[in-house]
Amino acid sequence: MSEALGPIQEDVTIARRVEDVWRTLTDEASVPKWLGCMRYAKAVGSVFYMQQDREKASRDDVSGSTHCEILELEAPHRFKFSWFVPGTPATFVTFNLEAVGDSKTRVVLVHDGWGEFPPEQIKPLRDMLAGGWRGYVLPGLVRVAEA
Repeated sequence: MSEALGPIQEDVTIARRVEDVWRTLTDEASVPKWLGCMRYAKAVGSVFYMQQDREKASRDDVSGSTHCEILELEAPHRFKFSWFVPGTPATFVTFNLEAVGDSKTRVVLVHDGWGEFPPEQIKPLRDMLAGGWRGYVLPGLVRVAEA
């Protein structure tokens, strides 16, 4: 029996005020730019989609996509959503924002909920997502927020 997988945790500091980073993190115009999602609406309970198939994404086809339901919008400090494929347990993505002085913001991303899956089966996906958060999503958030 394998040990349960812990959360993915990454952080980044952005050279913008916390209110500005919050706007980039949650506004309907900016979220698709840094997260690459479809059908995002800034409202608790709304569902947006992560479509890996570029052809389907170009047609706004959400079949086979990851579903994300917004669970918390606590301005300007906490944004949380679920992350799941229908028929499987949800995992949870949380962005916590903290002001660093007057003009910087520390963003901490936590992706947890891996204990609902057999560790040996979910580890490759979890590791791939960790690389995506670190190498694509957070740098994209910095780029859009600091533009």
